[in-house]
Amino acid sequence: MLLHRTAVLLLLAVAACKESAPAKGPIEDSAGLASKASNLEVTATDQSFKLRLPARWAGVFRTDTLSTDERGLARPGAMNVVYLPQDTSVIPQTLIVVAVYDSAAWVKVKAEGGPPPGDSLLSKNSRVYVLSLPQSNPFTPGSVDAMKFDSLTIKAADKATLISVP
Repeated sequence: MLLHRTAVLLLLAVAACKESAPAKGPIEDSAGLASKASNLEVTATDQSFKLRLPARWAGVFRTDTLSTDERGLARPGAMNVVYLPQDTSVIPQTLIVVAVYDSAAWVKVKAEGGPPPGDSLLSKNSRVYVLSLPQSNPFTPGSVDAMKFDSLTIKAADKATLISVP
């Protein structure tokens, strides 16, 4: 179980380094405003859930999946949403991880002691949908990327609306 906890803690650092295509969504204009006011919707690779992100995220993130080691006891299809910094000398950083656990696996993870790998947002069909957010802003305070990263912060009241399950 300690291995699982270690994998989850390394998740945010390791997963941010993977390459994939940016998520599709509204394109931002030169003023940084999204061309559509609607939320962006990203579907998990295994189609098990959809993640609804605010329109302000358009053009500044990509999604990745997690390896077996990174996701621990979570089911395949865990999603890592990564911020793409304007400063290309800085590595992309994780904004959100959504992992899906079978109910029994989630009970084991919670029993390990210490903080869980995220907040349980939804339980449906014997599965638990868990959202992990960064502990802090990883960018130099006052930098363009630090300010943008802060602007993408998910408020506690908005967490419940992020995930939908078919």
